[in-house]
Amino acid sequence: MKRLLAVLLITTLSLAAHGKPRDAGTWVSLQLAPALIEELTSHPRFKGEQIRLVVFSDDQPAALSNAFELSLRDRLSAAVFDAPGIRLAARQEPGEHVDCTRDDADYYIGMQLTLLDDNKVQINLRTLDLGDYSWVTGLDFTWKGELADRQKQMLDSPQADPFFRGQRSTPYAETQADMLAARLARDLACKSMRQTAGEFVVLVRDDSDDSLPGMTALVGSNLTSFAGLRLTDNPGVANAELRGESHDVGSGLRQYWSTLAPLHPNSALPTLNSSAYIELAEAANNFFDIPRSDRSLVDAAALVELTGSGICAPPGRNCVGMQVRAERDAVVFFLNHQKNHGLVRLSRHQCSQRSDAQVARANESLQMPLPVNAVAQDVVSGIQDWSRVPEGDTFYALAVGNSEAAHVLSRHLQKLPLRCTPAVRFGLRNDELDEWMAELATILDGWREDVDWQALQVRNVY
Repeated sequence: MKRLLAVLLITTLSLAAHGKPRDAGTWVSLQLAPALIEELTSHPRFKGEQIRLVVFSDDQPAALSNAFELSLRDRLSAAVFDAPGIRLAARQEPGEHVDCTRDDADYYIGMQLTLLDDNKVQINLRTLDLGDYSWVTGLDFTWKGELADRQKQMLDSPQADPFFRGQRSTPYAETQADMLAARLARDLACKSMRQTAGEFVVLVRDDSDDSLPGMTALVGSNLTSFAGLRLTDNPGVANAELRGESHDVGSGLRQYWSTLAPLHPNSALPTLNSSAYIELAEAANNFFDIPRSDRSLVDAAALVELTGSGICAPPGRNCVGMQVRAERDAVVFFLNHQKNHGLVRLSRHQCSQRSDAQVARANESLQMPLPVNAVAQDVVSGIQDWSRVPEGDTFYALAVGNSEAAHVLSRHLQKLPLRCTPAVRFGLRNDELDEWMAELATILDGWREDVDWQALQVRNVY
């Protein structure tokens, strides 16, 4: 540890002498990469250990992050990859010679980005020891500064880390069935190579009744290239079977299991399993799957009459508003899905171009004036879905109980057209709406326990 701290001190003094670059990418290439290579090649702790470079979110490796952080990770990975003395875990592509050790890692070294209040970001590089799941002290690097416009756009673009493809938050697409089969076969083959009970002679079972018919045969075809596994179509010589089944977990998402199991109860061969997620295209699905917490942030919404200076326009007149009551402190945004004119974000009558977020305090009510004329209560109903084609004007109160999530969500909401008067405003529709809502679901899924929403649908509001 003394040597590690000494090297870190020298590195820190060197960085201080030259100053950190103003651009995050330049910092990674010119300062971070050389300093990390020096640490990994000089300190005995990392000798012979395998490293995986990742993006961290909430102190965990992130299967889904964004284009900006992954670009920094890839830049660092390219600089470190060929350095002598460093064993870097690398993603394997279908068709490559299988090396079962390449998926293993002893340490995760990753970047974690934090949004600051002064329009800046802070990027920390940290090291996680997977042996005891503890952070390595003395091996930390930090950059703080502003991002260029292009980098901000990349930060708002969700992107899956290919290392973790197949997890629930980053499923394979239906068009990537071959990649899913290759991944399952590689995983089963590597597990079979670690067992010493004997050789598998495998019969591939029919899966025509499954929602992913033919996947088992595709996995089996991938298995034919692995030593220690032999496929047969003769039940008389087989000692194991390969079977597959998929389980619907909602909204086109399925968890697919491949199982390699002995045919005889007393067999010494083990049962091997591998699973991954795949997303199927659902026909005629009229609803978006938008995450929310099981713990309520805001109570059921209500339509109320508002009055008061600074609330309604013009001042002093009455207007219609949406009211929610907070269960705990939260930042609340309001959206309007117009029946025939698409999704917009709402602002008060001042028409601020910034997202009109409001802070809801615990056990207090919050009201938002709506750009509609007076309506009767019998045309108002609470709803529990985000519809692609709403039957009436729908108003959403989207509550977030996490400040970092609120910052990210606010940037995403800026992409919506703004509506702040009773006049209709064309919003996002069709493919643009689908794309925006998919990004919203991805963002909210990362903070599922801190997200809640309520909705009201109003008919004949004009």
